[in-house]
Amino acid sequence: MKALIAALSTLALLSTSVEAASPTGFEAEPVLRAQDLVAPELLKGPHFKVDSQVPVKGFLARFTIRSDFGTFEAHGIHMLQVRVREVVALGQLGEMSKTKQFADAAGRAAARPVTSTVNLVVHPVETISGIPDGVGRMYDRVKLGTQKVYESATTKDTSDSEKAADVSKRVGGITVSALGYEKERRDLAKGLGIDPYTTNEVLAKKLDDMAWVAFSGRMGIQTVTSIFVPYSMAMSAVTITNTAVYDTPAGDLINQAQAAFVATGAPDATIAALMKNPQYSLSVLTALAQGCQRLSRVKGVASVVAFASIARTQDETRLVAAAVNMLARHHESVQALAQLAAPGPIIGRTISGAVVVPAPVDYVAWTARAGGFAAREDLRAQSRTVWLSGRMSPRAAKEFKARGWKVDESYSIAAER
Repeated sequence: MKALIAALSTLALLSTSVEAASPTGFEAEPVLRAQDLVAPELLKGPHFKVDSQVPVKGFLARFTIRSDFGTFEAHGIHMLQVRVREVVALGQLGEMSKTKQFADAAGRAAARPVTSTVNLVVHPVETISGIPDGVGRMYDRVKLGTQKVYESATTKDTSDSEKAADVSKRVGGITVSALGYEKERRDLAKGLGIDPYTTNEVLAKKLDDMAWVAFSGRMGIQTVTSIFVPYSMAMSAVTITNTAVYDTPAGDLINQAQAAFVATGAPDATIAALMKNPQYSLSVLTALAQGCQRLSRVKGVASVVAFASIARTQDETRLVAAAVNMLARHHESVQALAQLAAPGPIIGRTISGAVVVPAPVDYVAWTARAGGFAAREDLRAQSRTVWLSGRMSPRAAKEFKARGWKVDESYSIAAER
């Protein structure tokens, strides 16, 4: 009887995570258990709970966060960490709004001015017809000439004010225009440990409102942040690692990003297409630019700029930025790269001729897409490695290795995004 119960328990567990075989011999992307993917503190806490069942779509785990402030989706383990921290921040802002200091500041606050771009913040286009879930498309061969999504900007010189204005048209852009306010808002985001250019619309609006009261009501940010009570020591590791987004004005960030892309030698029209791609939040654009700078002495960085410009969703923009910085880490710490290329996906070739494919994804099942990628003739080399931030199914790992690939799993990309 005990043996039967154990067998039934094992079967129940596998039913939530095993990849179903299809008639073609490939696997279907699975539904995994949240508790098998991340630490417990990311699954339940003050104000939130994460659904236990997590489908994988396009190599990314799709988490659902149910919170006191609404239901949020997080595409990928990294974004789950970000979104959970944001829910914690919403709770902290709620507590701040109940304090006497904040009530006094609200009484002194001026009416909030907004620019004419208040309704121009671009929302995600994840639901465009024909775009598959996740980031699988970015591992297919790409024809850059026919798949560009966004019109290239004019190549004429653009004034600093016009470049700065473009920031407000991006995902996560700031819509309030008042001298000194932007820095106050960034400082508030830093105190909360969140992205000042967050793509979470609920948090972005709350951040706008609270920062304006603190700013115009003459309530110092130090006073504001002293009210915050940390959720847990574990959550401190989920803060933004790129301090440039806190310390640099938005207009300067966008100018610096453009300069970094120009330095790659990419054509002006390609750079313009990337800079005007509204799916890049300013934080992700900054991370991509810094990755290109880290690889500035490697041939072929311009091809990455072209590839980056075709990203159609926020999932894809984050993948591009993370992949570039993973290659930068390889170049700096593992083995120097001689060349980059982006035929779909982004790849690096080392000075010894080895191929390295960065894959900042959660789970790779042996699907038709994975099989087609593993067999590609243009990626053949004496040594070739897939550098995964997550893991492969046992079947996928076996099939990749049978085709001459080395698979490095569970590479941490927390510092690369």
